Amino acid sequence: MVGYLVAVSLSCLVGVAELVSRYRDRPTTLVRVPSTWAYVLINGAAGAGSLLLLHTFGWRFGVASPHVAAATQVLVASLGSMMVFRSAVFTVRVGDEDVAVGPSTLLTSLLAAADRGVDRMQAKTRAQEAGEIMRGVSFAKSRLALPTYCLGLLQNVSAEDQADLRTAVDALAGSEMTDGQMALNLGLLLMNVAGPDVLRSAVETLRDEIVADGPPRVPVPRNGQAGAGRAGDGELVRSNPDQ
Repeated sequence: MVGYLVAVSLSCLVGVAELVSRYRDRPTTLVRVPSTWAYVLINGAAGAGSLLLLHTFGWRFGVASPHVAAATQVLVASLGSMMVFRSAVFTVRVGDEDVAVGPSTLLTSLLAAADRGVDRMQAKTRAQEAGEIMRGVSFAKSRLALPTYCLGLLQNVSAEDQADLRTAVDALAGSEMTDGQMALNLGLLLMNVAGPDVLRSAVETLRDEIVADGPPRVPVPRNGQAGAGRAGDGELVRSNPDQ
């Protein structure tokens, strides 16, 4: 019985680690998504099933000692089930994509369901936090300083993640969004890497240097009317009518 508990635990830990690596900014949200539990339990069931097969066929892997053989069976069952359930029997071409067919298809489907569930649960909170943290921040002033500072605060961000972040920020800078919209999206990108707490601390530290000049501006409608003010086509007026 102890062997089965260890095999199930190791297999479940692999599933948990895989899910946590996908949601580093707030992994505790996974607890509230049912599909994540299904994903983890299937990993655990695979480990238990593999160990049952090893006991049924009496595979001892040439080990004479009963205790060493039992430990070997547990390790083989745990690691073997991970490889089997992530393997594909063959690949089918569907449109422009190659679709793997095999045990990995089930895990991929459950992982996609977990992705959607966590995304829906986090979307509202992330939008509120990004708006609060990045309020008044200028993208033009923060696009270099803020990511660099956040990455400097974190000591274990891989070179690949840093390169991906730079590419995403450069693509954001080349978009046609307003400065405020780009600042919000920059906040979301940094939250994916650093989390909301680190981002909030970084923004508060740099706020005097990355805040936008003057009150936010809003575009004037095409007819030139904007509340109490009036401007020509293409002009921007201050959102504060007293200015």
